[in-house]
Amino acid sequence: TQGLLQRWRMHRLGKNLVSRMIFDFISAQSPNEVGVIAYLIARKQGIPLQLQVHTDILSPWYARFSWKERIRVVIARFLLPRAECIRAVSVRIQRSLIMQLRIPPERISLLPIFKDLRQYQDINMVCREQARFAHYHFRMIAVGRFVEKEKNFCMLIEMMRLFIRQYPKTLLALVGAGPDEWRYRTMIAKLDLQKNILIEPWRTDLASFYKCFDIFLMPSRYEGWGLAALEAMAAGLPVVMTDVGLAGEVLINGENGIVVPVEDGDAFCRACLDLSEHPEKRRALADAAQRAIAQLHPRNEEEYLALYKKSFERCVK
Repeated sequence: TQGLLQRWRMHRLGKNLVSRMIFDFISAQSPNEVGVIAYLIARKQGIPLQLQVHTDILSPWYARFSWKERIRVVIARFLLPRAECIRAVSVRIQRSLIMQLRIPPERISLLPIFKDLRQYQDINMVCREQARFAHYHFRMIAVGRFVEKEKNFCMLIEMMRLFIRQYPKTLLALVGAGPDEWRYRTMIAKLDLQKNILIEPWRTDLASFYKCFDIFLMPSRYEGWGLAALEAMAAGLPVVMTDVGLAGEVLINGENGIVVPVEDGDAFCRACLDLSEHPEKRRALADAAQRAIAQLHPRNEEEYLALYKKSFERCVK
């Protein structure tokens, strides 16, 4: 009820704004309930609509775990073909819009999520908590919201049960917060993994915290982009991730990281074991990852804002 009331207020506010001012177009951050509000106002006022797609909403994994996501897929399939222009944050999303919804490529602006990665690229930065983890021989980290249907951290916890049989001095740190934290803590206790899995709250010193670890893990079922993987690459960590988000676009399997199929826990575990046993491979992947980050475009906020402006201008031509 509270959510519906909030959406009604949003619709009312939007109608009031466009009745008092002249707008060239309307932009909505996602093709869901907010997109419906933007669509209704845009059509009522006869102005163009831009929809931004930050999540891989057409992924076969997106709608599997919740009726809300299934409804949102239906909404997106209705709204997206009717928008005058679309901003996609990854090639993966752009491709799905073209192939699944037959949206003309010229209506889609490709503009990834921007973040200034310079603090992560500081080669002089060191781990400030080295002593805390000194007794572990191999250390892995995953970062993200604790939302299991998307992030799939349970796969990592289950992987650790097998991993420590071979390498008992291994650590996995899960950094984040969210509604499924209780599930992770319960699972860790049930499998008696408290000595090997650390749940860490969000940190403001994440750039230096990365320096405490050997590899970064992203086991997601779907991602729009995957900003945490970019941060880890910039910090000099080799990344093992599922085939989501920027995989295949920025992180290339075997070149500057490791990509495995979604939900393939065995392949994910084998990739982690391989990197634990081959430090030279870790260094090579990390070096290649940092070179890839250095070539990313846009390189700074000014370039990003200029491209963002162009994505708006495409709507009003």
